Amino acid sequence: MSQNPCIVITEVTKIFKTGFLKNKIAVDSLSLEVAPGEVVGLLGPNGSGKSTTMKMILGFLKPTRGEILICGESTENQKARTFIGYLPENPRFQKFLSGRDILSYYGKLLGLVGNELIKKIEFLLDLVNLKHAANERVQGYSKGMSQRLAIAQALLNNPALLIFDEPMSGLDPLGRMEVRNIISTIHTENPATTIFFSSHVLEDVETLCKSVALLQKGKLKTYGSIESIVSSVEPKYDIVIQNLPEDLESQLFFDCPSRQLAIGKSFSVTGPEHLSRVLSKIVSSPAKILGINSQRKNLEESLFKANDNTQSLETSL
Repeated sequence: MSQNPCIVITEVTKIFKTGFLKNKIAVDSLSLEVAPGEVVGLLGPNGSGKSTTMKMILGFLKPTRGEILICGESTENQKARTFIGYLPENPRFQKFLSGRDILSYYGKLLGLVGNELIKKIEFLLDLVNLKHAANERVQGYSKGMSQRLAIAQALLNNPALLIFDEPMSGLDPLGRMEVRNIISTIHTENPATTIFFSSHVLEDVETLCKSVALLQKGKLKTYGSIESIVSSVEPKYDIVIQNLPEDLESQLFFDCPSRQLAIGKSFSVTGPEHLSRVLSKIVSSPAKILGINSQRKNLEESLFKANDNTQSLETSL
């Protein structure tokens, strides 16, 4: 596969008519490039433009302005869709058919026949751990089983791009873990396949993704690797001190307003420079440092900091 970007979004705007002479800008001048083999999480509060962006990538909606290319093909061309495997948030199947029947039906629509189709179905049933239920009617499937069947269906055409809309939505912890493991396996076994998905659960995004894109009010606020986003926020350090003189404690209070009693006195500071300044005061005193622990920021905390967001992202997504 070419090393050209798998997804190229260039100055895309989507405007919906909401009434007489009234419009709503759902996506506003969005530009984004996703390289082959990337696993990218799309984040944002409700109404931020996530669903609209995904629908435009899939070709379900046409941008008002701008262009979207999938593997070099415009989403306005039918060929672009041949590169995509899609998992909707709430997949629906014919309930009277078995899981195997479902995959056979969609495989034939894609032009697979004979031994090629049989081998593909067996491989995918094994991948998503559904061999034991392959001949059962879908109406008896749990939410997690239906989700895994939908992932198998999305993989039938060996897509260059997988688009998953809330793949872990509504699943119990075990179901989430199973789907997460499947996505991880897909990425490991098919490193050239690009995976682009949205999720309300930041823990899943942080576990699976290399990069994240954050939308707010239709605009791209943050796009980059999780490592760079997290490392851009200064780390926090907890210092535990023994035999701290009262006069020094009062001085440190201004540098470390967040403190509590632990084995000795426990102070928290943010950033290496702040830590160095506090340590220089302690070292020249009778106090004894019992420990220094660095607290790594997680993705949610880092996104708050980067976007000056005081609302919980995970509860507002």
